[in-house]
Amino acid sequence: DEITARLAQIPGLGIISRSTAIRYKRAQQDVQEIGEELDVQYVLEGIVRWQRAAGSESRVRVTPKLIRVSDGTNLWTWRYDAVLSEIFRVQSDVAESVARVLDITLLEPQRRALAARPTEDLEAYDYYLRGNDSYARRFVEEDARAAVDMYERAVELDGGFAHAYAALTRALVWLNSQFGHSDVLERARTAVDEALRLAPDLVEAHMALGDYYYYGLLDYEQALEQYRWVRTRQPSNSDALALTAWIQRRQGDWASSIVNAERALVLDPLNAVWLIGQAQTLFYTRQYEQAEPYFRRAIAVGSDVPYYYRWAAWFYLAWDGTTERAQRVLDASFYRIEPGQLLVGWEASWIILSVFGRDYAQALDEFSIGAGVDSALYLLAKAQVSAQSGLDERARIYYDSARVVLEARVQREPTEQVLRGQLGIAYAGLGQREEAIREGRTAVALLPVSRDAMSGPYGVKDLARIYVMVGEHEAAIDQLGYLLSIPSGISAALLQVDPFWDPLRSNARFEALLQTDERREPETPATPRVVT
Repeated sequence: DEITARLAQIPGLGIISRSTAIRYKRAQQDVQEIGEELDVQYVLEGIVRWQRAAGSESRVRVTPKLIRVSDGTNLWTWRYDAVLSEIFRVQSDVAESVARVLDITLLEPQRRALAARPTEDLEAYDYYLRGNDSYARRFVEEDARAAVDMYERAVELDGGFAHAYAALTRALVWLNSQFGHSDVLERARTAVDEALRLAPDLVEAHMALGDYYYYGLLDYEQALEQYRWVRTRQPSNSDALALTAWIQRRQGDWASSIVNAERALVLDPLNAVWLIGQAQTLFYTRQYEQAEPYFRRAIAVGSDVPYYYRWAAWFYLAWDGTTERAQRVLDASFYRIEPGQLLVGWEASWIILSVFGRDYAQALDEFSIGAGVDSALYLLAKAQVSAQSGLDERARIYYDSARVVLEARVQREPTEQVLRGQLGIAYAGLGQREEAIREGRTAVALLPVSRDAMSGPYGVKDLARIYVMVGEHEAAIDQLGYLLSIPSGISAALLQVDPFWDPLRSNARFEALLQTDERREPETPATPRVVT
C-alpha cells in the first residue's frame, strides 16, 4: 500500500490503484498478460519475507522487480534486508529507484515527500493497515465500524499520525452517509482538522476534507474543490475522480458522471465500489444493457458483499419485470453470505417480497434477523409480508414494534431522511394517516431531488408507499409518475411485478403508467463535464 501511495506522488507516472493491483496477488497469469489486461507499460512486483527472532528486532526482506510489459525485460531488481523499523526507508528507496530507472527527474520537494515517514510507531501503522482492509469492505456496516475502531487505535498510539486521522475521517463520514449515523460528524470534523494541522499538504487529508463536505454536509462545490486539489498533485488518484463522478450524479449531471466514473475505472478496473457505482448510475438512467456487465463485475470482485446482490436483484426486477433473474442473483448470494444480510438495505425487503412471487408463506419463513441486520427494517419487512398474507394482527404488532424503534431514532437524528420515511410507513401500517403523511412529506423535504438526484427519489418512493397504505391512491400515482419521469430506481416493469402496488391496479392512471416507455437517455448537458 505505502509503496503504491509513494509512487502516486511522482509526476508523470500513472499508477493502477491498490484495490485492483491486490487482485493479482496470487494470479497465475504472467506479467505480460497482467500488463495487457490493465493496459500498463510496466509492472512492479515483489516478494516480502518476515523474520521474527526472540530477543531481537524483527527483520524484513523485500525483493522488488520492475518489468517492462512489452517484452518481459527485467529493468531493475534489488534485495533489501532491514530491521522492521526501517520499512519506511525501504518503501521510499523502491519508489525513488523506479523513478530513476524510468528516467523521471525528482525535485527536492518530491524527494522529501517520498522519504517522509507517516509514523514512528509500527503498532499504530499496523492498526492503520488493518483499518484500510476493513474500509475496503465498507458497504457492510460491521466492516465500516471496524475501520473506525482500527483508525482510532492508531491515533491513540500516535497522536501525530496524520494519515490515520485522514482515514478516520473518511470512515466516519461513510457511516453517516451509508448507514445514517449523523452523530459521528463532529468526530469527523475534529479528525480532519487534526490531519490538516499536522500535514497541510497531505493528499489524504484533502481527500478526507472532500469526503467530509460530500458525505457529511452535501456541500458539493467544496468537495469538488478538494478533489480537484488532489488531482493536481496525483493525476492518477482514482478516488478523487470516482467521487467527482458520484457528486455529478447527485447534481443531476448523469452524463458527466458516467464519463468520469469510466475514467476512474481505467485507473482502478477491479475496484468493486466503483463498479457498483457505475452500475447504479446506468441503472438509474435506465441504460439497462450497459449496466448489467458492471453489476456482474462488481459481484465477481466483491462476492461476499450483500449490498451488491441486493442492488443486482433490484436491477433485474426493474429491467424485465420478472423474478427469474433476480431470484438467481439471490440464490447465488446464499452460498457466500447470511440470508438475513439481504435485509440490511431499505430496498431489500421490497425486493425480496417481489422475488418470492407472492408466495408470502415462504417469504415469512425466509425473513430472519441476524448480525448486522437493521431491526427496524426487519420489523417493517415482517409487517409488510404479514399484511400481504392477511395476518393483520401480526402485521400490526410488527408495525408497532418498528414504530417504537424508529421514533427513538428520529428523536436522536431528526434530519435523517430515510428514518422519517420508514417511520411514516410504520404509522401508515398502524392506520395513523396524518402522522404517516407528515413523516413522508418531511422525508421528501429533508432531501429533495433538486439537492440530491441520487438519494432524493428514496423519499418520494416512501411517500408513494405511504399514500397507498392510507388509501390516497391518486396522490400515490402522482409520485410514481414523477419517479418515472426522472432517473430513479423505479420502472414500469418494477411497478408491474411488485405486489405492493396491487391496490392501484384497477386505476386507469396507474395502468397508463405501466405502459410508459421510459427507456431513454438521461436529460443531461450535451457536452459532459470531464475532469482533467
